[in-house]
Amino acid sequence: MSPAVLAPRAATATGNRLAGTGTLARLLLRRDRVVLAVWLLLSWGVAAARAGGTYASLYPTAEARQERYDQVMVEVPMYLLFQGPAYGTGIDALLVQESFGAATLFAALGAVIFVVRHTRTDEQAGRRELVGSAAVGRHAPLAAALGVVFAAGALLAVLTSATMIASAMPAAGSLIFGLVVGSAVWVSAAMAAVAAQVTADPRAASVGAFSLFVALHFVRGISGLGGPGLTWLGWLTPNGWLQRTQPFAGDRWWPFLLVAALVVILVRVAALLGERRDLGSGVPAARHGTGTARRGPGGPFGLAWRLHRTMALVWVAATAAVCLPTALAGTASMDQYAASDQLAEWAAAMGSGDRGDVLFVYIAFTTVFPISLYAIQIVLRIRAEETDGHAALLLSTPVGRLRWAAGHLAAALAVPAVLLVVVGLCFGAGTGDAAAMLATTARLIPAVWVLVGVAMAACGLAGRAAPVAGYGALVVALTVEFGQHLGWPDWLFRTFSPFAHVLPFFGTPGATTLAALTALAAGLCAAGLAGLHRRDLLA
Repeated sequence: MSPAVLAPRAATATGNRLAGTGTLARLLLRRDRVVLAVWLLLSWGVAAARAGGTYASLYPTAEARQERYDQVMVEVPMYLLFQGPAYGTGIDALLVQESFGAATLFAALGAVIFVVRHTRTDEQAGRRELVGSAAVGRHAPLAAALGVVFAAGALLAVLTSATMIASAMPAAGSLIFGLVVGSAVWVSAAMAAVAAQVTADPRAASVGAFSLFVALHFVRGISGLGGPGLTWLGWLTPNGWLQRTQPFAGDRWWPFLLVAALVVILVRVAALLGERRDLGSGVPAARHGTGTARRGPGGPFGLAWRLHRTMALVWVAATAAVCLPTALAGTASMDQYAASDQLAEWAAAMGSGDRGDVLFVYIAFTTVFPISLYAIQIVLRIRAEETDGHAALLLSTPVGRLRWAAGHLAAALAVPAVLLVVVGLCFGAGTGDAAAMLATTARLIPAVWVLVGVAMAACGLAGRAAPVAGYGALVVALTVEFGQHLGWPDWLFRTFSPFAHVLPFFGTPGATTLAALTALAAGLCAAGLAGLHRRDLLA
């Protein structure tokens, strides 16, 4: 990408901070047209998959719809926490209630990745400096990334609304739900823009922005779970605003004004921070290191620990900050669900006599997905160090490839185990039985390790395709898990997701299952290390 490519159109606006934005936007579209299209199609599919006859066939009568409504609002607390309340017994309102969580989270994930990739990641790779040497305004790269993502969010909103209207759903509710999905894109993209200015690490920016969006989603859920006394809490989050537009059951338009105001403020903050920092640095700028090395573990494992420890500690703190309040709120609200037959059935499958345990076990199970995403990112640091040139420099010393990669792999295996222990301790405070919750979360660890193994095998055997394979494995696992709620056959979930084999509601996994998952993870890791040992760097 030569500066000469950008100069002709930008030269007429030299000194303009947005000069060259249109040219950069077209460049971003060329670079990521396939990835962008895949993300939009997946998000559209999740948002509108059950529009029309498919969902109506599950609840064909008023009695069936009332039963579903009672499950959401009275019997099963997980629906309120993860999906949100149902604002009506109509089939359209129930569809939106079930689709809200997955649709907004999928939309937000792609938006965050795209914005960080074309801002902070380009800075770290040196592409931003190359572009900046042409007649390109200071804010043009950020404006181009946001412009493309905002346009993608608008397209997603149109596709979602059009699909619902074509399925004979009311136009007003369809348009509102389309805007809900589009707003998730716009809000998360603006959050990512701010995160990309604050931290110099693109991984921290992407994980931080998406984790914040997910945390706000859970705050919205705690508001619903806690009853009328916590209703105000939901109004403090953009996720709560989107939920309370009430598509097909009230059709409120005015909460989108709050969304628009928040997006404008966040974009303005990102622009101001971008003016006040140096290229390649964050806010605040990184401090200079000490003149002498601190005492601690040395070698490749010590280096891996120093590279990953800050983010690992942030994840531990964030996990505790999300799970502990959720445990306390859940404990306070479980009395109203004590008579639920659904909870009794799930508790029996888990081998528990306490229906209250079901809520915490379900939430603990869902935490494996963001934890797995973080673990995959740790493994993919191996490939990132290759492309950044750090690996070649390190391997020019008396350090072998296996020891270098094993340091990152050890962190990827240890950190998720620690995080799941934290989850178990926090929810143990809710159930009053920390040992049982720790045992439950410990059984989830081998499933996370399998995805770590897939990412490691991809690094060693696939090279350039490692990020696609690593993240793709998690996307597949998420897709088949959501597909189970959409009526897909169980065999898809059990075949393509390691989490199906540790899901407590399928029964407590035995020692043989856990050993098999651990052995599979070990085999994948060994294959990845062997492949890395044999192939050329950057291959």
